[in-house]
Amino acid sequence: MEWSDLRIFLAVAQTGSLRQAARMLQVTQPTVSRRLRSLEADLGVPLFDRAREGHSLTRQGGDLLPYARAVESAALRVEQFSLKLIGDFQETVRIEAGETTATILAEQISVDPKDPKIELVVTGLPQTQTGRKPDIKMFHGMPAAGRGITRRAGSVSCALYGSRQFAEGRALPLSDEDISTLPWLGFVEEQEHYITMQWLWDHMRRRPPVARLMNLDLMVSAAARGIGVAVLPCYKGDRVEGLIRLTSSIEELLADYWILVDPDLAKNPAVRNTIDWIIKCFRSAELKEQF
Repeated sequence: MEWSDLRIFLAVAQTGSLRQAARMLQVTQPTVSRRLRSLEADLGVPLFDRAREGHSLTRQGGDLLPYARAVESAALRVEQFSLKLIGDFQETVRIEAGETTATILAEQISVDPKDPKIELVVTGLPQTQTGRKPDIKMFHGMPAAGRGITRRAGSVSCALYGSRQFAEGRALPLSDEDISTLPWLGFVEEQEHYITMQWLWDHMRRRPPVARLMNLDLMVSAAARGIGVAVLPCYKGDRVEGLIRLTSSIEELLADYWILVDPDLAKNPAVRNTIDWIIKCFRSAELKEQF
């Protein structure tokens, strides 16, 4: 087995495509295909499931991934050390997160060399189903035991927001009775499992939403125009001109967000640095104001 074969394995794992891996490594696509099959023959196991949509890791490929990255890290560190540039070395860490968590992290990405170099993907979107698997996953609520190493990232307060017209003639925070009469904005049917949707259905007495929208930015835009009320993270809703809090922080939605990482990857310096950065992002975003 050669390091160059592992480089090809990592490139295909990251891109999910022989063509894109070849472009990344500046070699031909037949070379990538040939070296990948040679590596699979040496190991005696298939590393990828091959389909028209691309290449996705098999179970054995997923098992190999952290070790291949460790070899890559070591090889790159030796190379950088020889050039006296080891201090500038960074690995890219892929994070998979729900929309709320992804927004918190995206808003705090910086070019500071001390901050991690990350790829950020949203849970459930097509790009998370094939290609490179995430190094870190974020969960709303503690993940099931035995899935990996977990660490609490923080919590995010949510409240019901709307334009001022919905507060006219009513005392704030609104009562459950007042809430149940308001037009409301919900997520699309594919997102019906969101805990936010469960809360809304209960408090709106099973009345249908006036509109269904698939992300927070669309929800904010519609709410600010007075189309209906929406449950929003406080760090986002409090900053939108034209929106006011109609309720106190919703206790049922104040669940902790958790970091999940494979035990082997948790030893990687870049992953450890990214975990610390995620926690720092949550600390700066946490809002606990009450009416």
